[in-house]
Amino acid sequence: MDRSAMIAELKNKYNAFTDFIGGLSEDDFLFSLNGEKWSAGQQIDHLCLSVKPLNRALSAPAFTLKAMFGKADHPSMSYDELVARYRAELAAGGTATAAFRPEVIPFSRKNELVNTLTELVSKLCSKIEKYDESELDVLVLPHPLLGKLTFREMFYFTIYHAEHHHQHSKQNLAARPAQGS
Repeated sequence: MDRSAMIAELKNKYNAFTDFIGGLSEDDFLFSLNGEKWSAGQQIDHLCLSVKPLNRALSAPAFTLKAMFGKADHPSMSYDELVARYRAELAAGGTATAAFRPEVIPFSRKNELVNTLTELVSKLCSKIEKYDESELDVLVLPHPLLGKLTFREMFYFTIYHAEHHHQHSKQNLAARPAQGS
């Protein structure tokens, strides 16, 4: 997937997710299956917590990132390979680190979080445009579960991450006991 396709996919996946969240009632936004699964509010907060440091890192000059994290020691995985690796890590018990675990999110924050995530993704897309295709396969950033990823892999992860949490939000609501049961 080239840079322009990644930007289009980021916009597509995150717009679908924020549209979904924006349309939720208070009960749906707050619902957490057995108090164990994240609510839709926590899902969107988690994505904000995840995209924010990526934007911060991409604000640094390339030479600073190379000095801090080195350069890629492997060719970039494909989107499907990255997704398979992430799923394998989750299946092996991998979870979000404390910095990325959301607190309980009140319904009053719904619109704020939708707007924040939309703005964060817009900024991310603008930052991606500043890198040429070759830099996407050379520069690396650390991922708390997957280790060092090339920029291309990190953007693949970020695309999939929205889809992953969108699906989890839908599954959480689908598992909700019927009203009046």
